[in-house]
Amino acid sequence: MAITRGSDLGLARVGKWPLWERPALSVWYVLVVDLAAVALTTAEFVRPGVDIVPPAVAVAILAAAAVQVEASRRIERARRIRNGSVRINMISMWVFAAVLTLPLAWVAVLTVLLSLHDTLRSQRGFPHRKIMNAAAMLLAAGAAHLVLDTGDVPVLTQATQLTAAPIAVVALAAVVFFAVDALLIAVSLLVDDERQRTMADLFGSADDNALELATICLGAVIGLVLVYQPIALVFLFVPLFVLHRGVLVTQFRELATKDQKTGLLNAATWREVAARELAAADTAGVLMVDLDHFKRVNDTHGHLAGDEVLKAVAATVRRSVRDYDCVGRFGGEEFVVLVPGLPSADVLAVAERIRRAIAELRVPLAGGPTVLSTLSASIGVATHPSAAAGIDELVHAADAALYRAKRGGRNRVVSHFTVCDTRTG
Repeated sequence: MAITRGSDLGLARVGKWPLWERPALSVWYVLVVDLAAVALTTAEFVRPGVDIVPPAVAVAILAAAAVQVEASRRIERARRIRNGSVRINMISMWVFAAVLTLPLAWVAVLTVLLSLHDTLRSQRGFPHRKIMNAAAMLLAAGAAHLVLDTGDVPVLTQATQLTAAPIAVVALAAVVFFAVDALLIAVSLLVDDERQRTMADLFGSADDNALELATICLGAVIGLVLVYQPIALVFLFVPLFVLHRGVLVTQFRELATKDQKTGLLNAATWREVAARELAAADTAGVLMVDLDHFKRVNDTHGHLAGDEVLKAVAATVRRSVRDYDCVGRFGGEEFVVLVPGLPSADVLAVAERIRRAIAELRVPLAGGPTVLSTLSASIGVATHPSAAAGIDELVHAADAALYRAKRGGRNRVVSHFTVCDTRTG
């Protein structure tokens, strides 16, 4: 797991790194993690009786990793461009294979070499983040090694009895490796600025984490292959390439269906999904949610601040409805929600809950201490089957109700049958 985004300023220009412009807590956290990784590596190299590195295994891991990185470089570049704050790469697979087959001191050497190769080939990313990613992975490797040592499975060798006990220890080590790495990266993002971040921002999506676990499991398989039949490693390259390419295809599919600023469904996908949901529901409601005076936010604070507001409002709307309700961005500052299976009164209650949540929203703006707390939204509501039968007619009725809410003074919920008109104060 890695922090992504940014432009490389060069390893030689340490004083110019963006790290020093971050909040003090973020700077200290990065430095502490980096120094902890250096201290762990140093302690392993100087401790008495340090194990001798098995050269054939170390060279095999480095060579295989280099081949895999070079073969998938174009795919990885496309994934890096399209990812958010967290990106899952394949380095963890090779590092965990090293955890199972090499002394920890040499796991550190291999982690540094793999990260350096990735940095030189990618030519993207802030240097302090590249170092932080490598340090987090090394500390995760140290935690996994501790699990193996405690379980009396320090390094896999041909003498290791592959019974249920050592396999269970290896599985636990994989989970610990995954958890420590993810947690260190998440905390780094959390202290990096004051923006509100979702769990997906901090830890990656469910698909991201499934991929990370899959790569770590493959690392365990690679470790066994290297110990028992190294030549069989060649059979793993095609599945690895297909897996990597499959992840990119999934990302392209998400790009085609989701709004990139908010993570909600885009308008076309929302209509397709909502039409299916509506066809299977006896009752349903459509909510058109429009932010009031949004242009003032852009004019006063800039378009980047406007994007932060859109993300915060999108997350607020998503939290205010059920997991299976259909939420999309209709365009600009307008959002649309389908709530199936609810009577009219409950649909109106959902709309009012969204309106209140937006009115109570506090959005810290990046680049300064400003917190925006004057947001409000007008919401138009139309219910099925009383307003319309089809999704397009239902959206049109909700949009007409939204227009009446705007004319009526904003910051209110108005239904298509005009009986309901609610606002605070």
